[in-house]
Formats: sequence, structure tokens, C-alpha cells
Amino acid sequence: MAQVTGILCQVITSNVDGAGTDGRVYLGLGGREFCLDSGTRDYKRGSWREYVMGLGPVEPELPPPQVRVLNAQQNDPRVGLPIKRLDTPVYIRFEPVDGSAAWNLAFVAVLVYAPQFEVAYAPPEPNNFDSLWLGDKFGKILYLPEYFGEGGIERELLGIGRSRAGIRPGVR
Repeated sequence: MAQVTGILCQVITSNVDGAGTDGRVYLGLGGREFCLDSGTRDYKRGSWREYVMGLGPVEPELPPPQVRVLNAQQNDPRVGLPIKRLDTPVYIRFEPVDGSAAWNLAFVAVLVYAPQFEVAYAPPEPNNFDSLWLGDKFGKILYLPEYFGEGGIERELLGIGRSRAGIRPGVR
């Protein structure tokens, strides 16, 4: 398999009471984890972000709501332990911090880019996924199976999330 050159992870926090968090969120992919943090209040109620690690789908300027993660060099799929295989579980993991014991995830989608392919991961039945509480009392991991869509998976899968977000970018 070719080396992964970039990852885009769309994360939408629900717009319900108590949904937001100051906790940390990680993407597990290719045998390693990536910290999804842009340095702002990423997971406040109703927020929408598309985190880019490595090369994004549009370079060099990222259109909102796409943001680069902090510590971009260490969170690059081409650096350290380059990702060349995608046969390990893909997941989102929430880690509570201080008083932020829970987080309500409205939607998540992951797009993985390499020169020869593009693959996507999403919750089972992404059209029916809406609002999952993660935390110490509920479980902290959501596994994402490979997504096989009709036609352009990027447009289709990110479109599901964007419709959940009310087609408005998150606060930067």
C-alpha cells in the first residue's frame, strides 16, 4: 500500500445542553493516535471542525472550517511512524480533562489520502448517526468502520456532517 500523505477528520459537537467539553479528542488510525486540537475551544457546543494532518485535500490554503492541528509535525502521518497500512482499527477517543467529564458527538468522518487512493471511515450507518455521549460513565471510544459510499465519498460523507452542523463553519 502507498504511504498516507494526509488525513482530514470532520468532528461536529452536538448543539444540546452540556455537549461541549474542554477534554481531549484523539483519532486512532494506522497503529497510532493523532491529537485533534487546533488551539481554540475546539469542542464547544455546536462546533464544527475539519482537522487536517499532513497534506490536506486543498493546499496550501485550507478553507474554513478546515484547520491544521497543533504540533503539526508530530501529528503528520508521513513523519515518525509513517502510515502505509490501514488494517488497524480506526476510532475517535475522548479523554476527559478536569471538569469536562462528558462530550456529545453529533458526527464524525475521516478521509485518508494517498497518491493512489482515498478511503473514508464513519460511524456505522452514518445517515442514522446523531448524538453520542462519550465519557467515563458512557465509554470513551467510537470505532469507525470503512465507509463505502455512492460516488464521491468526500462530498457525500462530509455532506452528511455539514448538514448536521447546519452548514455553518465552527468558531475559529
